[in-house]
Amino acid sequence: MANLTEKETALLAAIAEGMDEPGCGWLHELAPETHETAGVLGSLIKKGLVVSHREPPAGPGVGPAYWVELASRYQ
Repeated sequence: MANLTEKETALLAAIAEGMDEPGCGWLHELAPETHETAGVLGSLIKKGLVVSHREPPAGPGVGPAYWVELASRYQ
């Protein structure tokens, strides 16, 4: 496995635990949505450990939502 920082390890563990089912969930339910979390998520995506897609905002004044999954779910 790729060398992971402490923050990458923590976010990967949160995604692995999931919310409604293991290995996936909405980012905002798994970790605080901050610029730091976004950077850590980007790093996990670059390392091929996580995939994510953006959903459009649910309404006015609401930001987009990000669905995250372990990349191993696709293998």
